This record gives sequence, structure tokens and C-alpha cells, in this order.
Amino acid sequence: MTLYFVVPSREPNCKCSSKPQGPIMEDKFEYIRQLTALLESKDFRERIKGLDQLVADCQHNPSMVIRSLFPVFGLFRDRLLESNRKVNLYALEALQGMVRLLKNNLSGVLNHLVPAIVDNHLNSKNRAVYSAATGALCELVLNLDNSLLLELFCFKARVLSGQAKVDLIEKVLVMELYPRRPQLVEQKALPLLWGLLGPSSGSVHRATTSLCRALHHQMGPGLRQSAASQPPSVGRDLNQLTGTRRLTLGRAPDCDQLVTFCDQNLRMRD
Repeated sequence: MTLYFVVPSREPNCKCSSKPQGPIMEDKFEYIRQLTALLESKDFRERIKGLDQLVADCQHNPSMVIRSLFPVFGLFRDRLLESNRKVNLYALEALQGMVRLLKNNLSGVLNHLVPAIVDNHLNSKNRAVYSAATGALCELVLNLDNSLLLELFCFKARVLSGQAKVDLIEKVLVMELYPRRPQLVEQKALPLLWGLLGPSSGSVHRATTSLCRALHHQMGPGLRQSAASQPPSVGRDLNQLTGTRRLTLGRAPDCDQLVTFCDQNLRMRD
């Protein structure tokens, strides 16, 4: 059963202006030139002004943003990667509104956006930055086709550590995707699960258990059959997670965790 979640629309906490910052521009190259001047300014206040401009353009001139997608979001990614935390935070919060406006039109730049978010901010000790980063990921999950995100989330969950690892495991939405794309889920999520089985910290173990149960709920005996080609330790660990207690039917743990996590995260901004 495919699950759908309705989350009330919320404005990002950065108070990014959605009003047009000037006349709507039609020339792509002039648009990129002017936006570059703002987003690459030496003055961080001008860079923040450029972020406001981009949010406004996503609302009032989305066709221009989409036509200029790669150069524009290349500039935007640099604001996620720079050393000024004020600009980082503003960019992460601005991204939430842009995702809601552009949705799947952002598919072409996810390979640039997702690593910039998770590699640099998902383990941040700055609570505001971490909260904004998780909020941006939640908006991606809620507004884009999750099949576009699965490979990125699975890969990053394998290579990252700490809270970032836990957050990404919890966003591998097996229950939502498997009915539509079973082969894709098995291809991407099973290698992640095999690598997670075994000794781990409490939070990683809980996230791994949720992922394992969601896969078992969808695949049934096929999960153990897939594990047969793995080292014996994988099969033993899998049996411990799937055989010690009755699996909960209905909404899988990973879906519940994501809805609760995203809702709490977004409420914190109200």
C-alpha cells in the first residue's frame, strides 16, 4: 500500500522575501549575470540579498529559474559550502521554500544539492544549522519523487557517520517506494542494509531495525533469500532482527519516523 502524507505548507524561518526584487527579466544571460553579482559578492549581506532574489524568482518567474537551473544552483550550492554560517543558515532555510515551489524541476541538480546539505550541515553542532538542514531534506522528501532521492540517501547513509547517518537511514522510504519501484529499492536499499547489520550504536541500530522491518514487510521471504548470497554473518544478524518479534503491519516504522520527525522539525520554525 502506497502511503501519502499531507503536511501543511509553512514558510521558511529565514523570512526570505517572496516579493519581486525588480522587473521580471526575460534575458537568461543577463539574469545569470545579475544573480552572479549578488551571490558572489564579497559582502555577505549582498549574498543574502541574492538568496532573497532567487526565492522571489522561484515564485514569480519560475520559468527563468528552470531555464537557468544549472548555473543558478551552482551559485546557490556555493552559498551552502561557504564558511559564513549566517549565509549557510539563510541558504538552507531559503531552499525549503524553493523546493516547495519548484518540486521535481529540481531533479537535475539533486546530485549537487543533497551532498552540499548532508556532507556539510547534517552533523553540524550548530543547532539552527542542523535544524535547517534536516528541514531542507524533509521538504525534498515531501515534494519530490522519492525515487530520485533513494540512491543519494542510500549512498550517503553508507559513507557518513553520526547523526547524519541516522537521519539518512530514516529517510529511505521503503514503504512508499517499494510498491512502485521494487527493483530500484532492492538494488539500492539492500546493500545499505547489509552494510548496517552487525554491532552499532543505539540510534544507528534503531534506524537499521526500522529499515530491516520495512524491507521484510514488503519483500517477505525474499529478504532472507537475497541475504543468502551475503556472508553468513549477514544472515545471522538479519534473523535476529526479523525473527525475534512479530513485525508490525500497516504503517512501517520508517514512515512513522519520517512524518513525526519532519512535522516536529517544521513546527520548530513556526
